[in-house]
Amino acid sequence: MNTGSDMLWLALVVLGGSLAVALTLVGVLLLRLREVEQRIPEKESGHESVLDRLLENEFRLRTIIESEPECVKLQAEDGTVLEINPAGLRLVDANQPADIIGRKIYSVVAPEYIEIYRENMRRVFAGEAVVYEFRAITLTNRIRWMETHAAPLRDARGHIYALLGITRDITEHKQAEEQARRHQTELARVARLSTMGEMATGIAHELNQPLSAIANFSRGCIRRLRSGEITTEEMIEPLVEVCEQAERAGEILRHVRDFVRKSELKTKPMDINQIVRAVVKFTEHEARHHRTMMHLQLDPKLPKVEADSIMIEQVICNLVRNAVEAMAEANSPRREITIRTHLFGNDAIEIEIGDTGPGIDEAIMDQVFDQFFTTKPDGVGMGLSISRSIIESHGGHVRAESGGTGASFRFTLPTSEGQTTKHERADSLHS
Repeated sequence: MNTGSDMLWLALVVLGGSLAVALTLVGVLLLRLREVEQRIPEKESGHESVLDRLLENEFRLRTIIESEPECVKLQAEDGTVLEINPAGLRLVDANQPADIIGRKIYSVVAPEYIEIYRENMRRVFAGEAVVYEFRAITLTNRIRWMETHAAPLRDARGHIYALLGITRDITEHKQAEEQARRHQTELARVARLSTMGEMATGIAHELNQPLSAIANFSRGCIRRLRSGEITTEEMIEPLVEVCEQAERAGEILRHVRDFVRKSELKTKPMDINQIVRAVVKFTEHEARHHRTMMHLQLDPKLPKVEADSIMIEQVICNLVRNAVEAMAEANSPRREITIRTHLFGNDAIEIEIGDTGPGIDEAIMDQVFDQFFTTKPDGVGMGLSISRSIIESHGGHVRAESGGTGASFRFTLPTSEGQTTKHERADSLHS
């Protein structure tokens, strides 16, 4: 009996202990639950604060973008416009965001620039920041020139998800550039006309030779035909000579016409030595008139240059005539002009025109290429300035030197192979 009571008592003790533990655990859980309930409002308050700050930052950023005077836009990889600010809407003549947002940007890019635009977008989504120009056709069919600074936008994991572009209208700048280029071209043509006027005597002399030969051969043929002392076979040789002299006269006239024509810069692969020889033939009468000898030291193995032959002829002609006149005015006892051509580096050719005249005063060496600077009493100071503009428009450089005797003008022109290599290098950088 005592044993059973002991067991019952032991069971009650164990049960009471377990109940106490359970009650303790419940109490602890209730305390934790109360703490959690107290913290929830605090966390919610914290989340609301963070959300408020994010909304405030977004509002501030959107306000800045919308007030930006230049176009700011986001584009997807396929060219879809995701966002654009009011300045961007005005730039493409859109009345409302729906006119352009959701559409491909290519709808306002001129057809000839679409591939260029695609290539620059490809570079941006490859991780580059680029600057590019293109011609645009707005939603109201107005043509504008635009310049875009584009950079990739990345998410938190570093993935590029959009293009951020800032675009501005450069139409006025482009028009000013075109006007300046046309003005320079017109100045060059006026200079050529002036040159041709001054060289009229030499041109008349050049034409007089083939015309006189034609007249002489023709009179000889007529005289012998009237006398009956010539056969058909004997007529062939003088008539061939007449044809050749007529073609020579025609070539001189064509060259004069081309030299003074009004044209845009059109470069193509040219033989620089051939251009030099053409100028020498053009100016040799004036050189002889001033008792000046001309020497050619032309490298026969030069590659072709990328040039507008008429423009380069004008430069060489200006330099040769300046040398002739300088030696004549100084009454130089020895009057010689040497024209040299040689390879300059790996992708250019240098042309040097040197004389044995009085040289150039060191004090004015830096001014000789300035507009309206001249040492001639009746000069206008445009010849060397125009020559420098022509050479620089070809991608070359010109400089003047003066040693103990005489002056030397040197200028470079890129070779056709050099131009190709530069384009290939640029393409490789863009790919």
